[in-house]
Amino acid sequence: MENHTKIPEWLSVPQEYSAPRDHDAFLRRSAEGLRYVLSRARRSAYHGGRWSFSPPTKLALTLLTIGFVSAASNFAFVEAVGVALLVMLARYDGSRIARTVALPIQATIFSSLILAPALLWGQTHAFWVVPCKTFVATTALSMLSSTTNWNRFTCAFKTLGAPDSLVFIFDLTLKYVVLLCEICVDTITAAQLRSVGRNRHKARSLGGVIGVGFLHAQDHAREQFDAMTCRCFSGNYRRFTAPWRLADTFGVGLIVLELILFSYLEYVIRCSN
Repeated sequence: MENHTKIPEWLSVPQEYSAPRDHDAFLRRSAEGLRYVLSRARRSAYHGGRWSFSPPTKLALTLLTIGFVSAASNFAFVEAVGVALLVMLARYDGSRIARTVALPIQATIFSSLILAPALLWGQTHAFWVVPCKTFVATTALSMLSSTTNWNRFTCAFKTLGAPDSLVFIFDLTLKYVVLLCEICVDTITAAQLRSVGRNRHKARSLGGVIGVGFLHAQDHAREQFDAMTCRCFSGNYRRFTAPWRLADTFGVGLIVLELILFSYLEYVIRCSN
């Protein structure tokens, strides 16, 4: 007895599924922004060789420069500091110079746009002075960031006499910014790989990423607290004493010179006028 099996017609019809194209620019840009933060945190700083300052000297010089530039009413001081920063910046190679001045240029353009309406009231002095101060201050800060590893900032703050609570907050913030960025990048990548077709509710995906990051932050905070309790951490940081070098002597000389120049331009010349 012959067994004739007939294939159903629906099995012989080719079935192809083409998922509709979707725009995932928001998730992609979010992941790229987080990866940029991670690359900045993990990058190896340019130490400048034997003539580079120690982290405490660089931090003190940068904070003093930013404070004096912000408080200076004599524009000659801003010009002198700007020239000194450009001379120090000339020691870098081309790619490092481009990365260092990228943020100052953006900050200068932003401050110029904010102060552009001041030209309508004839405030040309403020329109030129404030962006120049912004460029000088952000350049000093960017040079500090590009020449100092993030973990060295903790030692520098403690060496300069910062309270332990500030050092503790700064240390944990740097650690968990990197850790939570890694978690969010992995979660966004998983959401992109599992997304098929058009997704009209991308806000829910973002909410899920934030929720996963929040849950991981809670778990890591609990583990951090338990680890500090087991190791009897009292919140006190030991002062790190870096070996004194000849470059640090030159850095202290720059601090004294900057203080003398600021006092001379702000008080001596003003009193003489």
